[in-house]
Amino acid sequence: MREIPALETMEEGASLGENGAGELHLELWYLLTSAAALLLVCFYAVYMSVHLLALSYAWRWLHSKTAELTQQKLTGVEFAPGVSIIKPIIGCDPHLKTNLESFFQLKYPKYEILMCVAEMGEVPSLQVVHDLLSQYPHVPVRILQGEASIGVNPKINNMIAAYRAAQYNLIWISDISILTTPHTLSELVSHISPNHIALVHQLPFTTGVKSFADCLDKVYFGTQHSRVYLVANVLGQNCANGMSWLLKRSCLEEVGGLAAFSEYLAEDFFIGKALWSGGWRFVLSTLPAFQNPSHRSLTSYQSRIIRSPSLSLSSFIYRIFLWGRLRATMMPWPGLVEPFTECFGLGLLGALCLHRLLHIHPLLFLLVHTSVWFTFDLVLLKLIENGPLPQLWQVGVAWCLRELWTFPLFMGGVWSREILWKGGRFRLKFGGKAVKLD
Repeated sequence: MREIPALETMEEGASLGENGAGELHLELWYLLTSAAALLLVCFYAVYMSVHLLALSYAWRWLHSKTAELTQQKLTGVEFAPGVSIIKPIIGCDPHLKTNLESFFQLKYPKYEILMCVAEMGEVPSLQVVHDLLSQYPHVPVRILQGEASIGVNPKINNMIAAYRAAQYNLIWISDISILTTPHTLSELVSHISPNHIALVHQLPFTTGVKSFADCLDKVYFGTQHSRVYLVANVLGQNCANGMSWLLKRSCLEEVGGLAAFSEYLAEDFFIGKALWSGGWRFVLSTLPAFQNPSHRSLTSYQSRIIRSPSLSLSSFIYRIFLWGRLRATMMPWPGLVEPFTECFGLGLLGALCLHRLLHIHPLLFLLVHTSVWFTFDLVLLKLIENGPLPQLWQVGVAWCLRELWTFPLFMGGVWSREILWKGGRFRLKFGGKAVKLD
């Protein structure tokens, strides 16, 4: 009978031991989750500082060179190096003549234009080029018609003949949708003279706003895209976009030449990577590259990326989805954290972590976070535009739509590796190479 109290004591001790172990597990879980939350808050703070870095660089660098000062440095023909301008042309649209004509009006003493018309025969784009030749007979222009077949990249197939036939070492490759200014070439050349500089690139941006699709395009290129682009440039990362860039052919030849990159669809990324690895460096122009597609609506489905230089809401969505898929195959590991570098993804992360650490209400934090993020983006957009913006409500709606599409487009981008690109269907391989499917 006396053993019963001892048995009860043992059971009570076991119960206390279990409770103690449970409390220890809870304390350990609390410490681990708090440490993880603290690390994520540090990540949040670091990424929010990216906004300030992009804003300060945009304020200090973009539009900092006046046209007059740049032109004074390149007034003499004997001083200014010659430049070969390569214009890949696929299709024809109402803005083609306006965009091409801006290159005939460059205030630069020594350059040539090589028009690469992809289609054979008497196509409308060829007639546009002939009309400009008649209007500007003093501008040296050569027409190269047809495409080579050296790889899967349609753009390189289109312009490889012009690249090989170019008269000068400096080559300015500029897409069909780019509308330039008279002093842009002088500004680009003013940066490229040092021996270690192989390439001068421009921040992609857009022209004026006539529709909501225009506004959506401008908000994308003037906020998220430009923020990452500017900060990557400040940190010395490969960020050169091939939409409009001036490069030294001699440097490109040392890494294999243009044809060596025809197996990639994102040839600009891999050209930049090869040049950077070879020890050369890049300079960002103070002038953005102004995309000027002709047809912008919310119903048509003709994408600049797919075939023609037009823009619609659906084509805009597909283009962002397409670039996401390209990034996912070129850089799969960084791509996994991409949604958490966007406004709502990072905001949700910060809200949960600060609620865990400081018991801040998540909705209140998200409201403040989103307001600050939008303000930063609005200021950055203003700095890049260097002029009046669209109405605030248009910018706000376009900004919200772009942010809300982040997660669906990310999931669509990583789900498959097949894409449509300039009229062809391709399968992407990890590492960036592509195989044409039709």
